[in-house]
Amino acid sequence: MLRASICDNPEDWPSLIPALLAAYKMTPHSVTGVSPNMAMLAREVLLPTSLITRPPEEPMEVITPFVQKFRNNIRAAHQTVRESTRKAAKTEKCYFDKFVKGPPFAVNQKVWLYWPKALLRHKN
Repeated sequence: MLRASICDNPEDWPSLIPALLAAYKMTPHSVTGVSPNMAMLAREVLLPTSLITRPPEEPMEVITPFVQKFRNNIRAAHQTVRESTRKAAKTEKCYFDKFVKGPPFAVNQKVWLYWPKALLRHKN
């Protein structure tokens, strides 16, 4: 992202880092299906653009057990991440296993066993 963004002003790349990090944190991950903001905070972060457009609807009433609700949101987000990661890992393992070929050994076939000697420590 940084390389694609610095084409116009290569000397000014440090000033682009906060905006690029914010964009990265808002982008849903291809494996987990949720953004890093959602995984870490259990919500999406509001940006200055929310001053132009209306922010998402939130309940106007004050919820007393804030900590419990926040914990439930975090747990739900993490559960979604774990499930998505597990599914992606299974898919990648199946793809990997298709191309792995084991040694062509048969039952009761004699094989060479390589067992190198342990290295002796030299004394000074």
